[in-house]
Amino acid sequence: MITIDRPSAFFLLFLLIPAGLLMFLRLRKLLVSLGGLYGNKTAHNQLVFRRLRRAFTLKVLFRGAFWFFLVFAGAGIFWGKNTVPVQKSGNSVCFVFDISYSMNARDAGKGLTRLEAARHYAQSLIDAMQHPSVSMVLAKGDGILVLPLTEDRAAMQSLLDALSPALMTAAGSSIGKGISTALHSFPHNFGQAAHVWVFTDGDETDNSLQAALEDGVHYGIPVTLIGFGSEAGAQVLAGDGKTWVQTALKAEKMRFACDRANEKNVLPARKNQSALIRYVLSTDAGSAHQLLRPLEQESLTYSYEVQRVDRHGLFLLIAILCFIASFIVGEIDVLSLRHVSSALIVIVPLLCMSCNMTDSTAILKGTWAWYQKKYQQATSLFLQTRQNALSNQDEEMEQYALLGLSSTYLAQEEYEAALRRLEQIAPTAPLELKSVALYNQGIIAHHNGDNAQAIALFKEAILADETNVNAKINLELCQTEEASRQSQGAETEMQRVGEGKDDSALEKGIFTLIKENEQNQWKKMQTNTKDSAATDY
Repeated sequence: MITIDRPSAFFLLFLLIPAGLLMFLRLRKLLVSLGGLYGNKTAHNQLVFRRLRRAFTLKVLFRGAFWFFLVFAGAGIFWGKNTVPVQKSGNSVCFVFDISYSMNARDAGKGLTRLEAARHYAQSLIDAMQHPSVSMVLAKGDGILVLPLTEDRAAMQSLLDALSPALMTAAGSSIGKGISTALHSFPHNFGQAAHVWVFTDGDETDNSLQAALEDGVHYGIPVTLIGFGSEAGAQVLAGDGKTWVQTALKAEKMRFACDRANEKNVLPARKNQSALIRYVLSTDAGSAHQLLRPLEQESLTYSYEVQRVDRHGLFLLIAILCFIASFIVGEIDVLSLRHVSSALIVIVPLLCMSCNMTDSTAILKGTWAWYQKKYQQATSLFLQTRQNALSNQDEEMEQYALLGLSSTYLAQEEYEAALRRLEQIAPTAPLELKSVALYNQGIIAHHNGDNAQAIALFKEAILADETNVNAKINLELCQTEEASRQSQGAETEMQRVGEGKDDSALEKGIFTLIKENEQNQWKKMQTNTKDSAATDY
């Protein structure tokens, strides 16, 4: 499916009309001039005339193609799908409650209605969650988000206590609309791993469940249908308050819908990972544990998302090639169809080779995203590059991807995660890459307070690459800091030694000598004063 983000850009194609008319007038003027210059109808003159006319025509066509593909590049055209690994921290769950009148049937066991059983089941799940980040959606004839993502247990409890078909006036039962509302309730580029739990009996009136589950596959969000009721069925009073209808749990229908949706799952399968779309029966033993198990993973996890493939680079590359070709055909007047074929034979293999440079391009894009402080995008590109390198057994590309990941984690002050990635870099990595890795390890060691290890790592980074100026600067700073610590320690020792008893006695002796010298000087001053006074008298 082709999607266009900026279709208004196609209005720029109308500029080709005046440009084409201008080029046509120039071509006519050129032909008239050439006709006068090559008026002699010799075979050589006619050959030169045809070649120059062909060169000018091809130049105009390539310039027009350049503008055409440049506009397409700016229009934001997407087609195809690609799986991208995304770093997630924590989990969030959207509870979707089917509150249609069929949920009032009392066949959920222990004399409870299906809706009452769903309320108790949801309450037990919330109590078992450590830090619940929960939103809630009501599904009846429509889907409405009634509680945005929150960790307020009191708000959750209040909504659970109020669950009733009377909360919505929309007629019918549309589970699919409730799931669609839940999928769109998570913010774009959400940092937490999203999950959708649907509490329903599978009874719907618009058959929208299948399409909604396939949307969950498209967005890469796990959706779990939790069945309530019995397949034997029970009678329930319809919305008009008069008609009694027979309703039953549609377990087989929900299983079939989940299987159909999983067939369209293009995300890579991981070990010990359950299906993306699944159905569980609420009365089965361990059903709640199946729901809570994905939430018990580490706080820092990786999930896969299906994203559209941006074709901006493809159109931009074609536009640049057309622009270059316009200069070639405009300057070389000996161009013929044979030369065009030869040029295509050279260009096509180069384009095919560029298709094999996807990993290098991903590394460059990740580095640019890192400089723009788009750390989530950079992490996604580096993870994708490493996965491709592992499958292609490209060890060098894997080392660069690991370095990119460590730098991204380090920029986000996730020092432990950065250190784990740096330790995975092989000793046989290129010297420039190894120098940067050692430098980053030195930064982490200094942050952890191990100044000696930081100095050693900075020295190793300089030995690996003598041009690593940052390592030299940080090495000098660490050595200065270490020398300052040692001098402060020596000064402290001197102060402590000066506080002994012997020093106190010496200090008293010095003050005694000073006092005696002052008294002697005072006596001399008194004697001199008397003598001078007598003389004056």
